Amino acid sequence: MNLSATHPLTLLLIGVIFVKRASLTFMKTVKRGTNVSLLCSNILKEPSYIAWFKHTNDSLPLCIATQYVGEKPVDSIYLNGFKKNHAEMSVNKTFSSLRIVNVDVSDSGIFYCGSFLTNHMMFHNKTELVVVNETSQSKGDTTNAARGVTEETERSCHIYYTLTLIMSGLVLLSTVFAIVVFIRFKERNKQKEDAQHRENNEMNKQLQQEQDADLNYAALSLDKKKNRRPARRLKEVEPNVVYAATR
Repeated sequence: MNLSATHPLTLLLIGVIFVKRASLTFMKTVKRGTNVSLLCSNILKEPSYIAWFKHTNDSLPLCIATQYVGEKPVDSIYLNGFKKNHAEMSVNKTFSSLRIVNVDVSDSGIFYCGSFLTNHMMFHNKTELVVVNETSQSKGDTTNAARGVTEETERSCHIYYTLTLIMSGLVLLSTVFAIVVFIRFKERNKQKEDAQHRENNEMNKQLQQEQDADLNYAALSLDKKKNRRPARRLKEVEPNVVYAATR
């Protein structure tokens, strides 16, 4: 196994990655000595790792087995003392399964699978497995286990709804902020357009006044020229009149 394939596996096992986890727990009660199969949806879109984990109240999550899912099938790797003859992992294109043979009370716990994505690992299909004996004493254990699962589910649901409320508030605030910014942007553009429109009107008005002044000046100049022409003609006629009278 090369270094590029070992690096995601190391992150998968030590958990130094971003984690997304399912909030609801499903309970499965089985009798001691039976076989049980747990299923997990395969959501991988590209070659990567899928692993199965077991978690109890007295221990940290333990990796049962992991397998690299690629073009060529590879064998699963079993860790933390789990053996293939007791807990067998298999993977296909649609789902991954963990088959536990001849279950015992010690097999009770929370089982879930994890898939390594680009920069985080997603945990999903969380199942609470409760293995009971066929004795009357086991009924009390089953009740306590069921009560523990119920409390865990309620806490998970509470966290889920709290996060949902927070995310909804953030989305609402973001939407309101975007609307306010959009309205301010529209108002600012409208103010700029109004100012530009007023400036254009003032320029047009000033230009019109200048044109009117030029026209008035041209009209006055034309009237003066018309008034001067008859006077010259009278001056030109007067010598002739004087000459005729003298003669």
